[in-house]
Amino acid sequence: MGDAPDDRTPMIMARHLEKTYRIGTHQVHAVDRVSLAIPRGQFITIMGPSGSGKSTLLYLLGGLDHPTAGDIVINRQHLNSLSSEDLAEFRRETIGFIFQAFHLVPSMSALENVALPGIFAGLGRAEREERAYRLMHMLGLDRWVDHKPTQLSGGQQQRVAIARALFNDPPIIMADEPTGALDSQTGEHVLRLLERMARKLNKTVVVVTHDARIAGRADRVLRLRDGSIIEDTKQLPAATHETHEHETT
Repeated sequence: MGDAPDDRTPMIMARHLEKTYRIGTHQVHAVDRVSLAIPRGQFITIMGPSGSGKSTLLYLLGGLDHPTAGDIVINRQHLNSLSSEDLAEFRRETIGFIFQAFHLVPSMSALENVALPGIFAGLGRAEREERAYRLMHMLGLDRWVDHKPTQLSGGQQQRVAIARALFNDPPIIMADEPTGALDSQTGEHVLRLLERMARKLNKTVVVVTHDARIAGRADRVLRLRDGSIIEDTKQLPAATHETHEHETT
């Protein structure tokens, strides 16, 4: 995989990125010639109305979808040059994904869900579970390690999903509407965790959101309309709120 970048090398670069779908006789430009560079450790939000291409852009940048045209470079690695197998390995090592729907395995305990990436990484059970427990402790989830997802609140499930995203210690975290299914108090707690990833752990955090609170505390806000960037604003984020690691929401 690519060499580790220094602080001057963008962690994520996109050049003339396009994603086109054909619906009947019409072509839909979900992403239309987007170019951007995201530095290491930056907390960036992608905003825009429904259908503006936010999630499509995130999935392209994360290697979950293939562009119709253009180039994506992450950690100096050109994604277009990777085979499907190498791309899957690259995603596993480089990017942690957080989704609105959590995507937890209902038959597994919270601890087993967090440890799931370790199976694909070839780790033994003891090592997987030890690492998973450390992450759950960090996120204040000690009391719920043996609970199934259906026994957890929405906020607890989202924290389990965040712990899973952090399991392989990826340099990039990508989140698609991570607070969309949460009440305001729980959403605030998830926001604090996202802030901590960027400010304390120096991870590059890319969040698709409608939540103005997240945008207000990010380093940069990208606004899309009809698949194109219409605004790219760098800002001084509001003072970071300390995460209450043992909050029980």
